[in-house]
Amino acid sequence: MLALNYRGPYRVRVAHKQEPPIEHPHDAIVRVTRACICGSDLHLYHGLVPDTRVGTTFGHEFTGVVEEVGSAITTLKPGDHVLVPFNIFCGSCYFCQKELYSNCHNTNPCATAVGGIYGYSHTTGGYDGGQAEYVRVPMADVGPMVIPPDIDPDDAVLLTDACPTGYQAAEMGDIQQGETVVVFGAGPVGIFAAKSAWLLGAGRVIVVDHVDYRLDFVRKFAQCEVVNFRYVRDMAVHIKRMTDWVGADVCIDAVGCEAAGSAVQRLTGRFLKLQAGTATALHWAINSVR
Repeated sequence: MLALNYRGPYRVRVAHKQEPPIEHPHDAIVRVTRACICGSDLHLYHGLVPDTRVGTTFGHEFTGVVEEVGSAITTLKPGDHVLVPFNIFCGSCYFCQKELYSNCHNTNPCATAVGGIYGYSHTTGGYDGGQAEYVRVPMADVGPMVIPPDIDPDDAVLLTDACPTGYQAAEMGDIQQGETVVVFGAGPVGIFAAKSAWLLGAGRVIVVDHVDYRLDFVRKFAQCEVVNFRYVRDMAVHIKRMTDWVGADVCIDAVGCEAAGSAVQRLTGRFLKLQAGTATALHWAINSVR
């Protein structure tokens, strides 16, 4: 099969690779039909994630058709079109029982602080990801979901990561009816966080970014106000001025982790030369909220 193949920092290529076999009775083999490139895949590409080994296939956002299932699988069958969550979980350990699936105790032999993730280095289990023609899906009886026939596959792939991540950010903000929500970052996760804020009862949603086409899109898609931070001297003052000096009720940092002082920098010792990152957005959020 053809698959993305990591060759080292800033070096990837599409190359032939052996098709994955069933290794465990709870495995499934999925033929990939849709795969996304996540912003966090760039951290792998840039060599910023520890223990990203040559030969790794990236991709934790994908859908596909089940080709083969292990002997213990009862919830899927060949031919099912499924969306696959980015995190791998067993469904039965202490954390899974508390619905803390990303902390699954049984899917990452390389760590105790996080569960398995597709295509995201050996720090998250060393699983190959979905930027390939085929992928082995472990614990396939508890993770993948059959896509209903009335849902477009192009929409379904957004449910593997970007949409639920944005929704959970808004949900964790405990948004109350009529509150003002400010989202920092107009990437896919920020866009879904803004849309979710409306669904959870927000009365006003403001999105902050510096990329004009993203701001134009989120203004139309999520019907929210936008602020380009390139033209703002003091973001906290600007937000408070927009809210009659009250401030936001809820702020969501949807920027990512590309910043000085981030976990990535602490792990790698590298300084990333970017305009703004999570440290900046986090400071803005803290100072903008009432």
